[in-house]
Amino acid sequence: MELNRCTVQQPTTTIYRLHMFLHSLIMLALVYYRLSHLLYLENVLTLQAFAWVLITLGEVCFIVKWFFGQGTRWRPVVRDVFPDNITYQDSQLPAIDVMVFTANPKKEPIVDVMNTVISAMALDYPTDKLAVYLSDDAGCPLSLYAMVEACSFAKLWLPFCRKYGIKTRCPKAFFSPLGEDDRVLKNDDFVAEMREIKLKYEEFQQNVNRAGESGKIKDDVVPDRAPVIKIINDRKIEKEKSDNDLMEIPMLVYVSRERRTQRRHHFKGGSANALLRVSGIISNAPYLLVLDCDFFCHDPTSARKAMCFHLDPKLSPSLAYVQFPQVFYNVSKSDIYDVKIRQAYKTIWHGMDGIQGPVLSGTGYFLKRKALYTSPGLKDEFLGSPEKHFGSSRKFIASLEEDNGYIKQEKVISEDIIEEAKTLASCAYEDGTQWGEEIGYSYNCHLESTFSGYLLHCKGWTSTYLYPDRPSFLGCAPVDMQGFSSQLTKWVAALTQAGLSRFNPLTYGMKSRIRTIQCLCYAYLMYFSLYSWGMVLHASIPSISLLLGIQVYPEVYDPWFLVYVIAFISTILENMSESIPEGGSVKVWWMEYRALMMMGVSSIWLGGVKAIIEKIIGTQGEKLYLSDKAIDEEKLKKYEKGKFDFQGIGMLAVPLITLSLLNLVGFMVGANQVIITMRFENVLGQLLISSFFVFVVVSVVIDVVSFLKDS
Repeated sequence: MELNRCTVQQPTTTIYRLHMFLHSLIMLALVYYRLSHLLYLENVLTLQAFAWVLITLGEVCFIVKWFFGQGTRWRPVVRDVFPDNITYQDSQLPAIDVMVFTANPKKEPIVDVMNTVISAMALDYPTDKLAVYLSDDAGCPLSLYAMVEACSFAKLWLPFCRKYGIKTRCPKAFFSPLGEDDRVLKNDDFVAEMREIKLKYEEFQQNVNRAGESGKIKDDVVPDRAPVIKIINDRKIEKEKSDNDLMEIPMLVYVSRERRTQRRHHFKGGSANALLRVSGIISNAPYLLVLDCDFFCHDPTSARKAMCFHLDPKLSPSLAYVQFPQVFYNVSKSDIYDVKIRQAYKTIWHGMDGIQGPVLSGTGYFLKRKALYTSPGLKDEFLGSPEKHFGSSRKFIASLEEDNGYIKQEKVISEDIIEEAKTLASCAYEDGTQWGEEIGYSYNCHLESTFSGYLLHCKGWTSTYLYPDRPSFLGCAPVDMQGFSSQLTKWVAALTQAGLSRFNPLTYGMKSRIRTIQCLCYAYLMYFSLYSWGMVLHASIPSISLLLGIQVYPEVYDPWFLVYVIAFISTILENMSESIPEGGSVKVWWMEYRALMMMGVSSIWLGGVKAIIEKIIGTQGEKLYLSDKAIDEEKLKKYEKGKFDFQGIGMLAVPLITLSLLNLVGFMVGANQVIITMRFENVLGQLLISSFFVFVVVSVVIDVVSFLKDS
């Protein structure tokens, strides 16, 4: 019986390939037009020639970005899974270590973090094959206290979920509209128990909040600290207390690695590698589920669905990870910031899945632990000189050996193991090793997951993508311009830095075991800032040329003008084809397109500029923006009404307002010229470009100016 099925999307794939062929002819024609006319200019030192060169560069940016993007449209696939066909008994299923990451209790509310932890503990998977770790990179004492409280509540919550077959196993979600289906059509016993559970949940919340508000327990980041490892729930102890399977809960471990202000800590990548080592000597599950603290488990069967790929003998030998989409529960109908990033999760990831697999997306993925240590098909690749690569811990090196695997807990975890775990979580442990280079998550990019996934593909590993009807994981999206723009700037800067490094897909990737079309997909992501340079040039040069009386587009009666019109229509249709069929509409497409244009001349562009500057001065920066997961109710109301919130937007507003005003003035001057001369054929192209930009973003700019004026 098949565990999974892969289906090539048809007729979508055929249409995509036909469009690639036709659109590439148009792009080649535009390049020929620009270069041939540039050569015929009498004087290349004039403003006319300079404007022509700049607009040509802008078009080349669009063309190159489009070319890279065709890799994601070459062979899009969709996958289905059949968990009921898994023939393994529960006792035979491979173990899973769940890793939840948090870094700042002020931006990531502790009660919400605990909801994610509890939802992970409640996965529909054998309890003795599940261990849940919280990596607290803030070292916050309140988080440790909250873990103990969460464990106490979980001892009531998990049996309740199992008894009544609850699907929404995050308590916060269950008691919200998200859990409405699980709360209806139940008997009186269920209602009575649910009321009791709700009271216990409220008590749990109050205990955590009061502990923080009272000041008895510190609720802030501890920047300079020793490592802390606490076993909150020991499976062996719980097993001795009760033989009732409904009452069992998984192992629960709190980990706070050592942090010293004078040492580099490598952000989430360093935290993830420390947790890899610690979990390696405590449970050492062959598979990992990685979650950001704001992404809770929404489908308890997600682990079994992932195993439909990992247990498939045809896929498993080279399969590194199974990626699930990032879906957000607080997205409004209008989604004015395009926080869903539908192009990525509905188009690009499916396209990459048809080649070598999707990008490792930071959260919601089931990863083979071994993949972070070696290449597919190789056994014990680095065990010839283990200390050089993995460090001096004998217990950890022993955990890597082929015959060891998962540590079945036969006895209570000893103090010796805890002390060894603290050594593995210390700052000095990685000194002189290959952690962050050849071993574990890479330190060569701030987007440690995405870049590590790219390196896994370079080693020859593959990945798969599953987009189930019921979201397996739900997260919290930014609901204001500052939050999403800052996050996007961080992503673009990190990806551009990777594209400018020695690991770029055009040289390093092409020489590795990654497939050529997969290289194009990664080039599309790492050089996405090309789009912003094309946008900035097209949002400035045509308007400036109107002001100076310079012509940069063919006249209306010139056949080349028709080529530009066809190119524009073809581009819009391609964009719409990726949005509307995937559950969208013309309105949704318009909102996404407007957001892309806005971000293209602001956060995406600034992210690209930041990466180039840091490359020139030789640094990747030591500060990393962490998005605020605490939702402001006023901002949420604005977002749900489709109103932009520009509080804290700062420098991001400058290019947006400047280019909008420039296009507005350029359009007015050009229109005035047409009225006076009664001739439009030589400036219509520039007028259309300026008017289109103004039309797309004018309402947003008015909101920005109004906000700044009120501020």
